[in-house]
Amino acid sequence: SNQESTCKSYHHIILIATCNLKVLSPRPSALIMVQTRSQSSTMSSADDPAPPPAVAIFLIYLLLGTVLSLCFRRDPGTPLPPAHELARNVSPSMAIICFFLVSYSLLDVMAVGAAKQKYDFSKKKFGPWVHNPPEEVYLALRAQTNQVEQLPGFLIGSTFFSILVNGNVGAVLSLVWVVLRRLYASRYRSAVGKTIQESGIATCTIPAYFALNAMLMGTAVQCVRIFLG
Repeated sequence: SNQESTCKSYHHIILIATCNLKVLSPRPSALIMVQTRSQSSTMSSADDPAPPPAVAIFLIYLLLGTVLSLCFRRDPGTPLPPAHELARNVSPSMAIICFFLVSYSLLDVMAVGAAKQKYDFSKKKFGPWVHNPPEEVYLALRAQTNQVEQLPGFLIGSTFFSILVNGNVGAVLSLVWVVLRRLYASRYRSAVGKTIQESGIATCTIPAYFALNAMLMGTAVQCVRIFLG
């Protein structure tokens, strides 16, 4: 009887070990899924090449700014024009800046409030919203915040480029930047359920960077030329 009980015990142990091995061993479908995910992540990283070095981008901005300063410049050796002429040169860029600030208030800021109201933000506690807001609210907030992040450079570049380099060219570049930023914010808020590539915001962001940094570097090059002249 002792031998029979011992055999039964060993038999139970073997059955339990076999079941555990079956549970712990990965299924073929799981292995295929892991391999597919790794391959897709590798392919996606290959499809999204790394951006060029910051030094290369800076040199491009510097080249654009130098071209603008040399081709559309005000003579560095001459004083600033009279007040009425200076106001006329700068007024197009100032008008564009004012229109953009009004559009920021009406479209970006109010869009955040509308998204919060849609999800009854006023009736909920801050804790869950801070850490995990609804996607629509997060996208509206991110679009509005990004406009604020880009605004200081735009104000400085548009104003001083129009004063020191060329008011008409500054107005054109400012208008290009404003149109691209409005498209950016609209696409960002409409990206619910989409990836960044599907939203198409990159087609607005990159040209806007070039327009803005061309004005900034054009102003910087013109300042250097005025100082050295």
